Amino acid sequence: MNDYSKQFSTLLEEIAKELDIPESYFKQAIERYESIGEWLEQGKSIVAQFRPEIYPQGSFLLGTVTKPVSDLDEYDLDLVSELKNLEKISITQEKLKNLVGYEVKSYANSNNIKSPVKESKRCWTLTYADRVKFHIDILPAIPDGDAFKQLLKSSGHPLSNWADTAIAITDKTHPNYRRIHLDWPCSNPKGYAAWFRSRMQTRFDIIRKAYLMEKLVEDVPDYKIKTPLQQEIQIFKRHRDIWFELNKSRYAEDAKPISIIITTLAALAYNNEADLQEAIWNSVSNMHKYIARDINGTACIPNPVNPLENFADKWQEYPIRKTCFFDWLKQVQNDLTKAFVQKDVQSFGESLKSCLGESVVNKTLQNLPDQRSRSVYALTGTVVPRKPYAR
Repeated sequence: MNDYSKQFSTLLEEIAKELDIPESYFKQAIERYESIGEWLEQGKSIVAQFRPEIYPQGSFLLGTVTKPVSDLDEYDLDLVSELKNLEKISITQEKLKNLVGYEVKSYANSNNIKSPVKESKRCWTLTYADRVKFHIDILPAIPDGDAFKQLLKSSGHPLSNWADTAIAITDKTHPNYRRIHLDWPCSNPKGYAAWFRSRMQTRFDIIRKAYLMEKLVEDVPDYKIKTPLQQEIQIFKRHRDIWFELNKSRYAEDAKPISIIITTLAALAYNNEADLQEAIWNSVSNMHKYIARDINGTACIPNPVNPLENFADKWQEYPIRKTCFFDWLKQVQNDLTKAFVQKDVQSFGESLKSCLGESVVNKTLQNLPDQRSRSVYALTGTVVPRKPYAR
């Protein structure tokens, strides 16, 4: 790899850092969800007897939180409130949701949260109005590992290493929402996070070891370690957000490519590359290969911890979502192709402004040491030829 390729990767790493949630915000998010957990566990709580456990899911758990494009937008913290001592035979989805909802509303009142608690199809939402704009989605759930393993077995699928952490969740649109029934919607955020970690474990361990040696410490929190996989997903999500905002008039409002699809395909395409530029290009070039077809010829992106779930299941009902995803994938390939053939890091950064955000790229370029923004010619006295990436 030549000198300016290394510079490109350095700039991409710095862009990913700029897109990441600030550490102070991250710590505040942790404090808030732990505070909610303590509220649910305290003696006066009507759910305390059911041994509640609260934990993050989604991008906070995966380390792929991406700064909102607009300062007016909020960070979205997704939580699970799992009541460990409940089973599907003893409660309805509706009652479970209302139990958790009652305590979430009580917590909001006790903590002077002015915005009303909102109910959505699956969650309860708390919105904070302070300078750190957060809204917290709390998903009621109960353990479902045994039932899920039985379902996999009866469906002819092998048991995975992550089946034990499956949960049953609430959904107002589910036909069994208001009655005692063994058929509930299923999820497994802990299992998905463990699978995601397995896709980058080699690189994670190398980076962690280097961090410990550099900082001369004995341990480091996982959130401080960022692998190229996590960073490329942050860059992909920022590209998606800007691209869709510019083009949403061509699509339905809800056609925006969803993060779980981008995250899953990127993780499947990642080969523990050390270099971020290489990782990004390999992933964006190969993500489409992991979109399968089921026996009916329907596009299928299986949940890696639940082969019965298809993340692309809405593509058949809403074809515009499939069109939108592939249009975005083509655009990110085009934008990166144009960027990666630039001859110096300043030009590389300029080419990224329209697709990753001018303010983010400008800030990153300004913070780079001067020597990183010099061209290869200035560094070596010769122009190093570069072949465009094949498409």
